[in-house]
Amino acid sequence: MSNQGVLVTYSSSREFLATDHWKQVWAALLCQFPLRTLVWRGPGRSSQSTQTIQDLNVRIAPLESVKQEHTSQVPQTLLEKPLLNLYFVVCEDNETYKNTIKKQIRDWHTIISQRKYQEWLIVHIVRPEGRAAQQRMFQMKTSVLDKIKADFNLDKKDRCVQLVWASDFENPAAWAEFITKLKEGILAAFDSAFTQREAEMKRSEGQIQMPGWNFCTFFILKESLAISLEGINLFEDALEQYNELEAAFFKVVRDRNLSWFGSLIDPDPEDDSAPLLSTTRKPYRDLILGNTISIFDFRIYLLARQCILLSKLGRVAEICRRSEKFLTNFGRRLRELEDTLPEFFIESWIYSSALSVADTCDTWVSAVNLSKASQARYSALKGELMELAQQQLDIIGIRTGHLPSRPPFSIALSAPASRTTQSQRKSQTISRQELLAAISDRDALFDLYVTITNRAIEYYASAGRRKFAIKLHGNLAALDVVRDRLSSAFDTYKNLPAHYAPHGWTSLESFMRMQALSIHTSTEQAKDADWAHIVVDFLKAYVEDMGAELLMDVDDHKAYVTGLIESLRHAAAELQADMLYPDHPALSVTMAESEARLAQDQDGALLEVTVRNQLPCNLPVDEIVAVLAGHEGAQLTFSARVSSIQPGSTRLTLFCPSSTPGMFALQSSQVKMSRVVFERKEAKLAALSKTTRPKDLPALVRIPKDHHAVDVRLRPPKRIELGTPAYMTVSLQTGRNDISVATLRLVSPSGVQFHCQEAAIDEGGDNATLEAADDAIILRDVGKRQIVTVAVPHSDASSYHTLRVNVSIEYTTVTEPNLSRKLNIARFVATSLPITTNVEDFFRGTRLFSLFTLSTTSHQHVRIRSAELKPSRQDADSVSVVSCQSQKPDIVTVTPAQSGQFLFQLDTVRGKARDPMKLHITYRMLREEVESFINAAVAEIVADDPSLLPHRELLIDRLVEALSKSVDWIELYGVTGELVVPGNLSENSELASAFARLKEILGKPRPLNSSFDEWRDIIIPVDIPQMHILAAAQLRIFANPFSQQPSGQALPLFAGQPISAVVTVTTSFHWAPSEDAEMAQYLLRYDIQDMTGDWLVSGPKRGDFSAEDGSTFSSPVTLIALHHGELSLPKVMVNALPLPGKQRMRTSVIPSCETYQLHGAEKVMVLPRGGRTTYVVDMGREAIPA
Repeated sequence: MSNQGVLVTYSSSREFLATDHWKQVWAALLCQFPLRTLVWRGPGRSSQSTQTIQDLNVRIAPLESVKQEHTSQVPQTLLEKPLLNLYFVVCEDNETYKNTIKKQIRDWHTIISQRKYQEWLIVHIVRPEGRAAQQRMFQMKTSVLDKIKADFNLDKKDRCVQLVWASDFENPAAWAEFITKLKEGILAAFDSAFTQREAEMKRSEGQIQMPGWNFCTFFILKESLAISLEGINLFEDALEQYNELEAAFFKVVRDRNLSWFGSLIDPDPEDDSAPLLSTTRKPYRDLILGNTISIFDFRIYLLARQCILLSKLGRVAEICRRSEKFLTNFGRRLRELEDTLPEFFIESWIYSSALSVADTCDTWVSAVNLSKASQARYSALKGELMELAQQQLDIIGIRTGHLPSRPPFSIALSAPASRTTQSQRKSQTISRQELLAAISDRDALFDLYVTITNRAIEYYASAGRRKFAIKLHGNLAALDVVRDRLSSAFDTYKNLPAHYAPHGWTSLESFMRMQALSIHTSTEQAKDADWAHIVVDFLKAYVEDMGAELLMDVDDHKAYVTGLIESLRHAAAELQADMLYPDHPALSVTMAESEARLAQDQDGALLEVTVRNQLPCNLPVDEIVAVLAGHEGAQLTFSARVSSIQPGSTRLTLFCPSSTPGMFALQSSQVKMSRVVFERKEAKLAALSKTTRPKDLPALVRIPKDHHAVDVRLRPPKRIELGTPAYMTVSLQTGRNDISVATLRLVSPSGVQFHCQEAAIDEGGDNATLEAADDAIILRDVGKRQIVTVAVPHSDASSYHTLRVNVSIEYTTVTEPNLSRKLNIARFVATSLPITTNVEDFFRGTRLFSLFTLSTTSHQHVRIRSAELKPSRQDADSVSVVSCQSQKPDIVTVTPAQSGQFLFQLDTVRGKARDPMKLHITYRMLREEVESFINAAVAEIVADDPSLLPHRELLIDRLVEALSKSVDWIELYGVTGELVVPGNLSENSELASAFARLKEILGKPRPLNSSFDEWRDIIIPVDIPQMHILAAAQLRIFANPFSQQPSGQALPLFAGQPISAVVTVTTSFHWAPSEDAEMAQYLLRYDIQDMTGDWLVSGPKRGDFSAEDGSTFSSPVTLIALHHGELSLPKVMVNALPLPGKQRMRTSVIPSCETYQLHGAEKVMVLPRGGRTTYVVDMGREAIPA
């Protein structure tokens, strides 16, 4: 059945076959094989469904050497007989062909034509014609070829081809036509033979229900097709034939018609150790034809033929898969007759077959180039074969008593099959030598077990199936227990669960831990951290619905678990460090209520939780902890100390000494047993999405505000002076607490640094003392219901509008000195000025008018009581400041829509040094004013009714909250001082009267300057402006060009009439900088405004002049009004020219100059021009007739 290829015969005249020319043709012909790329459509296939034969071996032999035998009753392969017969002709002229060659071809053709399913081909070789034609060797002579075709191509099929034998006979192109005809002839013959054989096979298959039909004969017939397809390298088609035979066999088995076979198995002496995939060990085909083959041998032969074809297809992994499946399934079938077989025959056969398949596949795979994925799959399947062999060692070991009958060894044992008859076991023994040694020698079995298991582990590891390899490590650990190598077994059992856990092999993981505990107990080792890990993980497996399976060998489960937990508690107390176990299923902590309670008599909150214990016994613990996470990373830790937790649900109350108000989510929970900590972390809020299931949402808890707890407030300072170090005020409110020591730490995420070592108490705290540290503020001895304000300098924060400050306070009280409370809160402080200042300066001779416009920088209203501009102490005698507002309200309210203006007049002495002045603004925010008003009102009713003192903060917060929700009260309060609180505040019946009284007090009219709270001050440095030249320009109209003084009365002015005018410019150096006081004169240029729509200017419209302090320059001009009406006079612009001979940074120095128009508000009335004009109009006369 080896792949020998197709058979082709050749024939020719004896004379030609004896020549050297034939030897050359023969040698060249052999070089054309094997044939490449043959396309076979096959019978019943469409043109789109074809098979490509990549390589086809051809055996060429003389016709005389092939004997034509009579048709045999035994179906043979289609390739045993020739498929094509060749006849080589060498003839150059027609006469020779007619007289000699034609008869030779006719005789050959007569013999060939009698053979069925064979094709023939006549090859005409053109020989050289002599030395004169050396350059044209073997030129074609069509006359002889035409005669051959005419005589023998009787069925219109061209079976003649000409071979031109030239000097380059080794060129493939010279053989192309011949090779094409050769392929066509071979495929045509094979196709016809295959069609005939396939028809016979189908006819036999159709007679399956008829008497006399024989499966074995059908098998041989169909196998002949498979062998023939294999012979032409169509391995896939050949495999399909064997697969169909296998399906037909299974159908026969289902029909229970096995009369064509012998017994199920008739073992020969070496059947248990023979190679599984060998087809030559027995005469399988003869046994099949004789209907004496056993089902055992038949299945082996069929599997071997399939695997051989798979090896030629390069599918070695499938060979391993089919073999492993066959050994498993057929081995289970053999168990039914186990008593009739030699002892351990089945185990020896499976063991030997698994090893032989792996070795055979290794031989076949050397010729195949496997991809990385295919190589991994192949290694994994070999690992399964080795594991199958190892399982046979398990069975042998248990039955010989070398291995105990318990997992993992007993897993391979199958349930005993039911047998209806008792059979006598054969006396022969197995032939596998290493198994014979293992049966008699315990150590030999152990060594063989380790070798096979390690081989399987190696295959699994190379395939990347790590968890399978780890499982086998557990088998080796179990073997170490049997061999009394407990130390090695314990290490293995201890380490394996960590490898099982990622793969979800809970049962194996639990089994390993159980084994580790058993070994640890039997060896009486110290119960250290490793042992504690094993116990906790064992308890995890116990509560996950595996308790009964794990403790099958234990009578009292509860007592066993109780003993483990008690031992765990003693071991945990001896540990040096905490051991954290996340998400242990035995314990869970959940919220019992959605709102926490305040402790009332102390700072802190109480939280109701439910602890669930899944273990069957009490769990001794020390502490229960629940951690809540709030906004911006705020955390609260609730805890309670308990002695034990009963099985089932237990409700507990946890306490947190800090009570930050707000909404919190359960972040994690802990149950502490000495050094062993069971922790469970809940889902992170940041990981939540729309697809999150409701059961995965975190538990939320609301913590109410404790108005009597410690609190910290941050505010801007009451006095802000620009140019001095910045600071803010920190107010500590003690509430109900008598604080012995409080440590405050301020941290700004913006990077602003606080200089705590320079902090000082601003107000409050009669007996309080301050200890300044580098990074903290420490206050001592602060009594109940006191407010201590500390001024804390900080670095520049002017670039931030609002500064966030994270405040951390740690404090202890006099009543609980051993309890340290911590509070982390975020506060926001406005660091920018609440108002902005814009100033406009107006120079008028020796006077300066400065207009300050104050605007708010936020949406809040600012109340301004006063704004004063004060000179420095050094300039008190030389600078005089007068406010120009004759009447002003007591309080100016600056809103986002309305600013406030303040005008000041300055008189200075020329030449005196002018230091910056300071603008003092006294203000307070409307919100602060209202809050102070509310505090005063609450203080008033608390003084009348001291029972309201515990509710003081609640009353204030409720009022502020109500006012924050509406803006309707602001307008009325700004006018009358009445504060009308919107909404209903009487929900609490106990405080209803208090809220009613507060509304009455707040709703009374009162002066706007009432002192509810202290005012704040802003001091802004203001520089005195400087100007080198101040020019007063004026354009005056005269009665005529010769007048020296302007007319005292209004002159009639007409459009188009020339009007005499004089430009005057009066200059002053009063506001010049002191360093330029020595300048006596400047060169100026005036320029009359060009108003071409109203005026025409005649005369020196532009000119330069030299100006001195107090001097006046004048120049006459003539104006002409272009239209009548009330017109403004043109403006006169004055600019300074560069100083001659002075430069700065390579540019000319131009002194500063400002001009104001003395006539800027004047207008003149221009009348339309009047007069009389006489026109003479010729009315015309009648024409005089001629």
